[in-house]
Amino acid sequence: MEILFFSLAGACIIYFIIIAAYSGITTSFCGIWLCLAAIFLLMGCFNHRNSEKKGGMPRKLPVFVYTSFIIALLIFSYTMYLVTSAAAGRPELGADYVVVIGDRIYEDSLSASLKARLDRALLYHEESPRTVFVLSGGQAEGDPVPEALAMYNYLFLKGMPEHNMLIEMDSASTEESIVYSLRVIREANDRRNAVVLPFLRKDMEELRTGIITSDHNLYRSLRYARAADYPSPEGIGTKTDIVMFPHECVREACAIVWDYLTGRL
Repeated sequence: MEILFFSLAGACIIYFIIIAAYSGITTSFCGIWLCLAAIFLLMGCFNHRNSEKKGGMPRKLPVFVYTSFIIALLIFSYTMYLVTSAAAGRPELGADYVVVIGDRIYEDSLSASLKARLDRALLYHEESPRTVFVLSGGQAEGDPVPEALAMYNYLFLKGMPEHNMLIEMDSASTEESIVYSLRVIREANDRRNAVVLPFLRKDMEELRTGIITSDHNLYRSLRYARAADYPSPEGIGTKTDIVMFPHECVREACAIVWDYLTGRL
């Protein structure tokens, strides 16, 4: 077993280096790969000492380690089933409001995942020109401007009209993006109802809403939306960057488990 553990440790270290080179050392949650590498190295050393009969782990510890490893693998597999099931849905066009969840931005560019979400919003706009998009994302540490502002500029330069965009710049997480964007939608719908003819007015319960985010993030986003009483929320996923896919899967699995443990989901 030590070969397996040492191989896993090496793979984690190599992947951490890839993430640092590709997306930057400040990439959210990237330290998990060094933690996993340390755990696998420790387990490999213990197994090696045991195989040479030098003593390593107490008798019950291997059972605990292997059992924990299998349980973690099963939990990860189940969370990935939830994630892929949510991403497999096919949303209908014509939503009244669509929230676009922000993601990382750089000094002179957008991250690949954020650009994919905005390009999906542009495509949706072409097919449903009356839809209003809520661009959601605050200014994280290291961001040159709030994510929502960078998103607005990108879409505006690509030809999306100003009246099709609303901005939410206070959120710092997916959950906050969902909750704060609903406030923006309520306010916008109240303003609309105040100026249109009575038969064109819509109560919140009559609206259709959508959420654009990366496919790995759809499950959590939709659960947050339902908890916040979004009217008829639908997920609109974009493909996750292939290099970052393993990282995003592990990060998302940890986030889902944590949210369940803390009662958010």
